[in-house]
This record gives sequence, structure tokens and C-alpha cells, in this order.
Amino acid sequence: MSALLSFAQNIQQQAIIDNHRQILRLQGDLVWCYQQATFLITHLQQPYFWCGPSPSAITSTPFKQILGQEVTLLIINAYDSFDANAFAASEGALRGGGLLLLISPTEIDKNDLFHQYLNSQFLLYNFMSVRQSHPLPISSTCLPQTAINNDLYLTQQKSAITAIIKTVTGHRHRPLVLTANRGRGKSAALGIAAAHLLNTGIKTVLVCAPNKQATVTLFKHARSLLNAQHQAEFSVLDQEKSIQFIAPDRLLAEKPKCDLLIIDEAAALPVPTLEALAHHYARLVFATTVHGYEGSGRGFALRFQKQLNKIAPQWRQVHLDQPIRWAVNDPLESFTLNSLCLTESASQLPHYQAHQTVQFEKLDRHQLLHNKALLQDTFSLLVLAHYQTKPSDLEKLLNDTALHIFVVRQNKQLLGVALINDEGGFEPMMCENIWRGTRRVQGHLVAQSLTFHSACKQAASYRYARIQRIAIHPSLQNLGLGKQFISHLTDWAKKQKFDHLCASFGATAGLLSFWQQLAFSTLRIGFSIDHSSGTHSVIVNKPLSNQGKLLHAEIHQQFSGQFAIQLSRHLQQMDAELVANILQEFSKKQPQSVQLGSYLQGNLPYEFVEPVLITLMLTCNLKSLSKTQQCLTIQKILQNNSWEEICKKHHLTGKKQAQSALKSAITQLFAQEENYAPR
Repeated sequence: MSALLSFAQNIQQQAIIDNHRQILRLQGDLVWCYQQATFLITHLQQPYFWCGPSPSAITSTPFKQILGQEVTLLIINAYDSFDANAFAASEGALRGGGLLLLISPTEIDKNDLFHQYLNSQFLLYNFMSVRQSHPLPISSTCLPQTAINNDLYLTQQKSAITAIIKTVTGHRHRPLVLTANRGRGKSAALGIAAAHLLNTGIKTVLVCAPNKQATVTLFKHARSLLNAQHQAEFSVLDQEKSIQFIAPDRLLAEKPKCDLLIIDEAAALPVPTLEALAHHYARLVFATTVHGYEGSGRGFALRFQKQLNKIAPQWRQVHLDQPIRWAVNDPLESFTLNSLCLTESASQLPHYQAHQTVQFEKLDRHQLLHNKALLQDTFSLLVLAHYQTKPSDLEKLLNDTALHIFVVRQNKQLLGVALINDEGGFEPMMCENIWRGTRRVQGHLVAQSLTFHSACKQAASYRYARIQRIAIHPSLQNLGLGKQFISHLTDWAKKQKFDHLCASFGATAGLLSFWQQLAFSTLRIGFSIDHSSGTHSVIVNKPLSNQGKLLHAEIHQQFSGQFAIQLSRHLQQMDAELVANILQEFSKKQPQSVQLGSYLQGNLPYEFVEPVLITLMLTCNLKSLSKTQQCLTIQKILQNNSWEEICKKHHLTGKKQAQSALKSAITQLFAQEENYAPR
């Protein structure tokens, strides 16, 4: 194996001279690959991380724990499958001069289009491979005698440090948004600026991130510039001055005072959390990576920055694109961003003519495999327009045979992309097992949920076309293209004999309203909150066949009957405007005027009329009330918030004022429903 060691050292020596990162692929059976990788770890004697399945003697590190750290040797096990999320996240920890060992099989399954695509990309970048039972490839040993000039240009980083400091020394309520690609020195700039601020007089800097490991680099740089008496791993304390880590849940619950709050890897936190912090803290830095893992950086740009325009319209932005951890034109970074289609499409901004027709087309996976430009444009649009698109979705695009890919074009310009998942159609025995909860079949989200959660044994036997993604170019949204697209998908699904066209997503009032306008109804709400969006997931459905309509009516009636109980127990903090939109789907009934009249005209306590008020709320049209009145009535009557919570949320002086406001809203609602005004 000494020849392998020499070969690897030669590749890494060239990488050190160029201050680049390189890949060495090990191809053979798994035992052989483990032997070669273990040998190199032992003899190269460099700090390393191993991602993916590993030999018993080596500890594998989850890729999310690698964020914010640096090594010179990285081993990724892609033998059974290439985890695009793990690759995109972990490669950023490899510093210039580092070597990535990629464990791969020798033969690629002909049905694995994603692996075939990556293999062609690997060859395109001329990375070296060592194959079992093959001689080592020839690599140049004629290395330059003098290193290439790789001076690090720190101009952008210095500007970022200045901007961070100004967040504290300048005007209040002007938060800074610091964005960067991987390896641009973002965390270092945060640590240096925090240390400078403590050295010049401020007392408290709080650092929040999804996990402590993401802040390792920040604290390392802060610590190096401070003469601290106590230096814990995630805090720097010097007499009355401190930089300390605080977990997101604790920060949100306690909102402790500080001179500066830094949110690192902000894109990994739910948007509602970021909004709440932006409202509360006057001096705040949001820092995040825009490429690299799970696509969350796009969500930060697409969703949160729009909200920040409303909360703090004078917010500032600094972007870092000069690499610090490696030199420009790094081959590993180029391979990652281009091969996983994480860069923006090279196509020009589309120009849509509303008076011209658009063309809908269903794409074949092999079309995408053999047309890199089409693949790049299609996936880049998904990344750009949908905040939850992540690198692993590229694998599904090329490999998932149950996924149908549609595009909408005009004058050869790509305007939108939709992905339809083919679900359901199970035999009675499988339906029985899903209904009992003893089987789960991956990829059949709606078919399984309606069978298990709604307790409809036959639901999984129906065919569902689930709209997994629908993305219109951001510059063309709100022009009606999305509605046209879904109309086309509806026609296609009917021709393909699907029973249902459905979708599942993190619900907001505006987004649910869009689907309701297209005749979709809500069939289920998830009780837990999605970490990425900070919202409850919903299932919406449009029945297409006659038998589908019967099933839809049965489940929707069941959901309508359960909704009031769910609101008072499991959905107490759900957005009231979203609740109001769901209530519009329910059938209307005549309110019970006798008890309501006694409550509104006399002194009957609220507690004695609660059941009648719940019925009224579930069956009347809340749109006659103001937004404030809608929120108040939903939160108190349906979500069972305490009077204390109601006063706090609506800035009321006490229970008496809250009761008066509630009674006023109910009087207005009841008067409209019955054309009756109590005397």
C-alpha cells in the first residue's frame, strides 16, 4: 500500500501548492475500500471526519455536526448510495490543501441514473480514481518549485467585520444580514467582530445557532483576540464581559438582554422564530450560508428577507464571495455547486407575455440525464423558487420512477416546474396493514395518512397524484401561471385515471387560500410544527373520480367534526387567520338563538354558552369580522386560550375588557347570521 500512500500524498501536495481541495475516489468492494481508507487515515496522520457507514474501529460523524468545523482529510462513504445532502454539507469543512476520499462501487447500476450522472461529472472534472485490481493511475510528479501566489484577499471579510460592529455602534433596529457561500470566513468575521466589541466596552454578546458545533469557529476566533480569565468551549467570560452560546428554544422563551445578538446559520431556524427575534432585539446580526446543505439558505432569502422588509425596512446586507478556507477556482467547490445544480441557472431572466399561450410538457428522466443544460435549468428553478428544495432532490429527479416531471414554457423559456408523485393503488392486504399501522411504504404520504390517521381502510387502494413541488419563477409569481399549471395537471391526472389530485405543505393563510380557490379542500392537519417552515403541515385534496368524491366527502366530514377538539387541545397556537380560512370549508347551520341571546343580552357567563359558541364559530362566515376580531374569537372560543393569554395577545387591560371585546364580536357575527340584533 506504500504506492497508494505516495499517490495520495502527491495529489495532496499539489492541492497544498494550489490551496485547493481534491477528491480521490476508491472503487472496489466495500472491504477493500475500507482497508485503503483506513490505511491512508493511519499514515497521513491528519485530522479527519468520516461520513456515512464506517468500519467498527472508526466513528462516523453525522454531517450536521461537521458544520462550522475544519479538517484536512474527509472520507465519505457513497458505496450504497450517494447522499447529496451529506456531501454538500460536509465538503465545506475541508480546508485548502485537503483531500476527500470518496468510497464508491466499481460498477454502477444501469437504472441508477443519478449515479451515472455523477460519474460523468466526476470524469469531467478529472478527479483521480484508484480501482481494486487495477494499477494506480499515472499522476504528475513534476510539481512546481515555487508555490502559486495564493494570498488571501480579506477585503470583504474586513468590510463584514466593520458592518457587524456598526450594528452595535450605529442606529437601532437596523439588523445586518450576512450571507456567504461555504468557506468565506463568515464565522471568523463574527468572532473577530464580537471580540472587538467586547474590547471596546460592550458587555454582552449572545450567539445563537441550531447547535453548538456550528459556532466552534466563531468562538475560536473570538477567544484568540480576548484575554479571558475563563474560557469554556462555548463561552468567553472576562469579568463582567461575555460572549455566550444560547440555544434557539431558550432564546425564544426567555429573550435575555444583550448588547448584540448573533444568529449564526440563521437559515436553519424556522422563519417565525427569526421574525419574533427581529421584532424583539434592536441590535441583531443574521448570518447564514446560502449554498451547501438542504437548500435552507434559499428559504432564508425567499421567505425571511421579505418579512424583514416589513419589520425593519432599513436592514443592511453584506455578502461574502471571496474564499478564505481555500483559493479561488477550487475544483471541489465547482464540482459540488455545478454537479448538484446549486448554482443559479445561466439562462436569462424569463420574459412572460400574458397574451401569448404557454406550452406544458412532461419530461422524461433520460432527457434530463442526457441534457445537462435542461437538468440545470429545471433543478435550479426548483432551488430558486421553493425553499425546501435540497441536493438530495436531484437524485429523486433522476431516479424516482414514481415521479412525473412537468414544465411550463413560453418562447422556449422555462417559466415553471411541477413534480407529481404517483401514490396509492394498493391491494386489500397492504391497505389492511397500513390501516393497522404495521406497514409504511415510502413515498406514499397522502395515501398512507388518509388510511391510517383518518382510519379509512380503503383509502390506500385509491390512486393519488400528489403535487410534491410546484415552482414558478419568482419574477413571474402572482400572474396566474400557477393556477394555469394546476389546471393542466388536473386534466392530465383525470386522463391518467387518478382518483385524487392532492398536495401536502406547510400551511399559511395565503398559501391555503390559493389552493382553496382551485377547489381543493383540507383533509388533515399535522399537530407538530415543521422545523424548516415553523408551520403545521396540511393535506389538501381535489377528488377527480366518482369513487374519489365519495371518499373525499367522508374524510372531509370526519375532519370537520374533529377540528374543534383539535384546536382546543393540539392546535392552540395555530395562526388564527389560517383557522378562519379552514372554517370557510365547513357546511353552514342555523345558530341557536335562545342561549346566544341570553349570553349577549343578559349576564349568562361565557362558560355556560361555550358549546353553542363553538358551533357558531364552526358554521358561520367569519369574514364579516375584522382581522382582530377573527383572531380574538378563534383564539378564545376554538383554541381555548386563557383570558390572560387573550389580554396579552391583544393588548387588553384585563379580563373585563377582553370579555367585552369578545361579546361585541359575537353580537356582530350573530346579527349578520340571523339578521338579528339583540335588544
